[in-house]
Amino acid sequence: MNKTKRTEILIAGAGIVGSLMAIALGENGFEVVLVDPSFETSGQTKRICRSYAISRTSKRLLKKLDVWGNLNERFEPIKKIILSESNNKTMDLTKLAEFDLQDESEEPTSYMVEDFEIRSALNLKLLACKNVEILTHCKVLSEEIEKGGSIINLDNDKKIFASLFVICDGPKSSIARAIKKKFISKDYNQVAIVANVSHINTHKGEAHQIFFSSGPIASLPLNGNRSAIVWSEEKAKGFQVSKSKKENFLRELQAKLNNVLIDITLDSEKYVFPLSLSILRDFVDERRVFIGDSAHTIHPLAGQGLNLGLRDIASLTEILVNGKKIGEDIGSIGLLKRYEQWRSFDRFLLSSYTDGINTLFSNDNKILRKVRRLGLKAINSSTNLKTAFMNEAAGEYGHLPDLLKET
Repeated sequence: MNKTKRTEILIAGAGIVGSLMAIALGENGFEVVLVDPSFETSGQTKRICRSYAISRTSKRLLKKLDVWGNLNERFEPIKKIILSESNNKTMDLTKLAEFDLQDESEEPTSYMVEDFEIRSALNLKLLACKNVEILTHCKVLSEEIEKGGSIINLDNDKKIFASLFVICDGPKSSIARAIKKKFISKDYNQVAIVANVSHINTHKGEAHQIFFSSGPIASLPLNGNRSAIVWSEEKAKGFQVSKSKKENFLRELQAKLNNVLIDITLDSEKYVFPLSLSILRDFVDERRVFIGDSAHTIHPLAGQGLNLGLRDIASLTEILVNGKKIGEDIGSIGLLKRYEQWRSFDRFLLSSYTDGINTLFSNDNKILRKVRRLGLKAINSSTNLKTAFMNEAAGEYGHLPDLLKET
C-alpha cells in the first residue's frame, strides 16, 4: 500500500496558467505538487499556430516571476488596434475606430507571444523551482475532503494530502464535470480557425479586427513579416474552410483580409476549435479552487482569455500569501471566498463584454449595424472613451493585485 504524500498545494494541469500558478506559489515559499499527464510532451511540442496577446499588466507578472526575460525578445508589441466592418457583398472594409496604443510616456499596452516561446520560457523557470515537484504521466482521479485538507487520488495509485487543490485542467474541465459542478454556458455556433501567416507587407505593429456577419477575423502582429490569424466563422462553414485545400483556404482568407495583409502564405498548420461561453457558477469550494479556462472560457475576439487566467494567478497568490502570514488555513472556504469575491466582477465584466460585442457584430441586422457604427464613432471621437478602451487592453483597471502592479 502506497504511503500518502503530503504537500501544501496540489495543482492539476500544467498548461500556461497551471505552470505559472506553480511558479508564483513556489516563489512565495509554498510547497507545490504539479500534476499533468502530458507535461513533457506539451512542453516539447511546437504548437506554432497558437499565439497570445499579453497585456501590459500580465507582462509585469511574467517579469516578476522571472519568465519574461527567458523570451529573449521573441515577442511583438501591438502599437495600434484598428476595428473595421466588411461589406458581405463587395468585401470592402469600412474603418470604424482606431486606437493608437503606443504612448510615448509608457510601454505598449499589449504584446503578441507565440505559444511555443512562452511555454519554453515557462519550463525553464518551472524546472528550476525548488519548491515545485512535477508529476507527469498521471492524472487526478478523485478527491476526498478530510480534516485539514484533501486526499487526492492519482491514476498511478498514488495519494497526495494537500491543504488546497487548485484546478486548471482547461476548458470544459473534466474535474468540474466529474463532481457535477454547474456552468453558465452559451454555444456561439461558431468555430475559431487559428493559423500563422507570412506576408510581403509590414504589419507596423498593427492589430486588425474585422467584423463580418458570420463572426470577426483578427490579424495580430508577430515577429517579422508574420501575423497570427484568429478567424471566427459559423460552425458548418468554419469546419468546411478549415478542411479545404491550402490554396482555397488562402484565397478565402485573403479575400476576407482585403489588403490588410498582402500575398499571404501559411506559416503553420491550421487549428480549429468550437467557440462558447462557459462560466462556473461557483469556482471555490472547501479545499478547492478553479482558475483559468477551467473556471471561465470566453470568446477570443478581445484576446483577453489568457490575461483573465493570469489575473486569477496574481489574485489567488496574494490571497494565499496574506492568509498564510496571519496563520489562516489556506484551504478554508472563508479565505477562498475572498478570492472568489475579488475575481467575480472581472470575469463577469469580460464575459459580458465579449459576449455582447460578438452578438452585436455577428449579424446582418440593419438597425444593429447603425447602432454599432454610431457607438464606435462616438468612442473614436472621445479621448476619455479611447483611454478607457486602451486601459482595458492593458489590464489597467479594477483593484490590481501586487503581481500586476508597476514597481
